Amino acid sequence: MDTHKSRPDSRTALLHAARDLIFTRSFEHVGTAEICERAGVRKGSLYHFFSSKEDLVLAMLDALMDDFERAVLVPSLEGPGCIRERIDAFVQAIHAFEAAVHRESGYLPGCPFGNLIVEAGTYNPGLRQAVKRHLDRVAGHFQRCLQDGIDRGELPAHTDALALAERWLALMEGILVMAKVDQDPATILRLGPALHVLIGVSGPHTTSEDPPEGAAGGNA
Repeated sequence: MDTHKSRPDSRTALLHAARDLIFTRSFEHVGTAEICERAGVRKGSLYHFFSSKEDLVLAMLDALMDDFERAVLVPSLEGPGCIRERIDAFVQAIHAFEAAVHRESGYLPGCPFGNLIVEAGTYNPGLRQAVKRHLDRVAGHFQRCLQDGIDRGELPAHTDALALAERWLALMEGILVMAKVDQDPATILRLGPALHVLIGVSGPHTTSEDPPEGAAGGNA
């Protein structure tokens, strides 16, 4: 009975240890022995739960995505407010998420998915496909938020929600890179309003009939 109770704890500890080490260092330079030492488990425990380091990292990405969805995407983008209010809530939520990591660990991670794809995406197709799947999931939240704005008349009816969601993701990735360079969560708050311009809610007088150019769809 005690063994069964310890297994989920050991698995969770391995996931947290992998996240801490790989995102502060790199996928390539962190070994399984170091992950196990950080987790406080024997090396055999890793292979009890995961077939390889890559398998552990894939599970870690899944857990991270669930955390990010629960802490940032759902509460900010599925709220009752208008699209501008949801964007502002998203910026505040992602700032709080990054600031919490910064307080607890002393480093600001930026986008962990982006970090991993930059490091390993060119030679590790498994990780690249996993990261793409998670980024597509993030963009899906953006797309649904934008479609709500279109349906409620806050954005022009011809807006291409999919194309604009991809631009939103690209801009957010850039903002997180800048925040990582600065190692300052405040950079997110400083640059976040660029999303207003991109999406077409940059001023109080913006209307569906007179949208900024950035709100146009992919074929505009």
